Amino acid sequence: MSRMKTFGIYLLCIIAFYIFSNVMIDIGIKTSYMPINVQIVNNDNIKVNVSKAEATYVNGYVEGNIENVGSDIEKKYVKIDLYSKRDVKLGTKYVIVDNLKQSEIRNFKMGFKLTDVDYCKVEVVDEIEANATEDEFESIEFNYITLLTTVVLLCYFG
Repeated sequence: MSRMKTFGIYLLCIIAFYIFSNVMIDIGIKTSYMPINVQIVNNDNIKVNVSKAEATYVNGYVEGNIENVGSDIEKKYVKIDLYSKRDVKLGTKYVIVDNLKQSEIRNFKMGFKLTDVDYCKVEVVDEIEANATEDEFESIEFNYITLLTTVVLLCYFG
């Protein structure tokens, strides 16, 4: 009977350690993101609002919404230029906005993996740059799907 008690205590210790470590990891991740400055360039027909822009040393995200205050839009791009403290352009990300009706509001969220981002410049453009790569269109939702798939595969094969 005392052996079962010992195993029960070990099991409770393992569960408590698991819960404690997950809580501490969550707190560590949430406190490592710091807000970054945002410069918004609005045009007459489209209004961009950025609700949150945060970054760690190696990655970050920009989220907000786009409002069509003019006529219907078939296809536009939200261009996000990311800069360092010394005004060096670190990279550009794009969010595709298509079929946006008049007075419609659409949310966007774009993740990035760049080092030491200090501020970003957000504007709406008609076309992308000629040398744009596929990485510049990767959204943060894709990263969550990749992470979830990896965890499921590790649980299955691990």
